[in-house]
Amino acid sequence: MINLLLRFSYDGSNFYGFQKQPNFRSVQQELENVLSKLFNKEIKIYGSGRTDAKVHALNQYANFFIEKLNYDLNDLKYRLNKMLPNDIYIKDIKQVDENFNARFNVKIKIYDMVINNFQHNPFLNNYVIDSFNKTSIHKMKKIAKLFIGQKCFINFTSKEEDEFNFIRCIYKIKIFKKNNLIHIKFYGDGFMRYQVRMISANILLFGQNKIKKEEILDKLNNLTSRNITAYCLNANGLYLFDVKY
Repeated sequence: MINLLLRFSYDGSNFYGFQKQPNFRSVQQELENVLSKLFNKEIKIYGSGRTDAKVHALNQYANFFIEKLNYDLNDLKYRLNKMLPNDIYIKDIKQVDENFNARFNVKIKIYDMVINNFQHNPFLNNYVIDSFNKTSIHKMKKIAKLFIGQKCFINFTSKEEDEFNFIRCIYKIKIFKKNNLIHIKFYGDGFMRYQVRMISANILLFGQNKIKKEEILDKLNNLTSRNITAYCLNANGLYLFDVKY
C-alpha cells in the first residue's frame, strides 16, 4: 500500500469543523469526495486532529492509502486543487512510511488565537476576535505561565470524558502584538475541545483586569469537583498554525 500525506489549509468559516458528520459540511468530507472521484474508489483520510466549526487551518495534515499511484504527485496536487472548493487548498503531497499516521505521530501542535485590539474591520469578521478594551500584553504573558507544563485541564475543556484524564502538556505560549492584532500562540502535545479558546479567554480577560489570578488558579488547582471556566472566545479567531512530526 502507498501512504500519502497531504498538507493543506482551509478557511473554516463555512465548515462545521474538520470531522465528517451527517448533514453538515466538513473538510474531511470534501477531501474524501474528491479523492474518491480521482481514484475511482472510496478513500478515507486520517487527519492530524479535529478542528471545530469556524476554526481555520494554515497547515493541517492528513494521510490516506492507495494501492496504486496513477498520478505524479505534482499532477495529483493540481487535480485536487482544481476539483476542491476554493476554501480548501492542498499545499503539498508526499509519500510517507506505510506505518505513518497523521494523528498518532504528532509531536507538537501549534494553535494561534488572533484578537483585534484596535477597531472593528468588517473584512475581518470571520477571522479575528474583536476585543477593544485596554489590554496589557505584559499581564497576559505573566498569567500565561500558569498554563505551561503537564497539567490537568479538566476545567478548561467542554469534553465530558477523556482517555488521558484531561492531562495535556503545553510546552510554550507566545504572546505578541502585530499590526494591532494580539496573537496568543500555543505549542503543545495536543489540545481538547475548546481548550485553546477557554485558556485564551482567561489570559485575555486577566490582561484587561476583568478577572483575578485567584480565579484562574482555582480552576487549575481545584480538581475534586468539576467547575468549567465560564470564559471562551469565539472560534473564528482560532487557527491551526502547524503540526510537527
